[in-house]
Amino acid sequence: MNKLLTRCAVAVGALFLFQVALAYESGAAGSSKITGKVAFKGAVPASKKLPITKDNAVCGTGEREIVEVNAKGGNLAGAVVYIAKIDKGKAWGESEKPVLDQKGCRFTPAVMVVKKDADLTIRNSDPVLHNIHTYEIIGAVRRTMFNVGQPDKGDMKQPVKMRRSNVVKVECDAHDFMHAWAFTAENPYAAVTKEDGTFTLDGLPDGTYEVKAWHPVLGEKSATVTVKGAAMASFEFSK
Repeated sequence: MNKLLTRCAVAVGALFLFQVALAYESGAAGSSKITGKVAFKGAVPASKKLPITKDNAVCGTGEREIVEVNAKGGNLAGAVVYIAKIDKGKAWGESEKPVLDQKGCRFTPAVMVVKKDADLTIRNSDPVLHNIHTYEIIGAVRRTMFNVGQPDKGDMKQPVKMRRSNVVKVECDAHDFMHAWAFTAENPYAAVTKEDGTFTLDGLPDGTYEVKAWHPVLGEKSATVTVKGAAMASFEFSK
């Protein structure tokens, strides 16, 4: 029995070391980059609209448009393009010390990249109570990660600890018209597309990579890209 337990312990230890060895190593950046665009084809679905029912002096009046598919002229904003797997490369940037601001009863940015398991700085720039509620999205399941009130202006930090997913939905329990998304990245090669649908992944070592484009409503696309100096990648979504 003791021999069996010892063997199990050794096996678990070896598995742990193997997992640690697979962790991303930040260091020297490469000199290559991947640029491209994410497009949307077809009629853009109507955005959801929610009434602004409280704290009108700060939040405004009327309705707040919850933009689920931000596509203009066939260009998709708010998608995350990332390298699925890379062992080492450039150092982490802003996604290692992410900041989510609450200003005018809006989350800024509406879509962000966060280093997996990093601490998220949550800033309240409003003179009203916000209650930030985050969910890990696992398929059709929403798992609460943290749910905390922030009555005063200022910053607080919360760890973004993921179990099985890379997707985080952010809501405010005090203002149901406040929504945002975060994508937790395994490496710093991840970017949110701009209003014109463009993105850049720079500082890459030469090589062949699986590049993915993820959108919180439309799902995920994948492409294989070989880069030496510079390469292009494009993705197209439809509803």
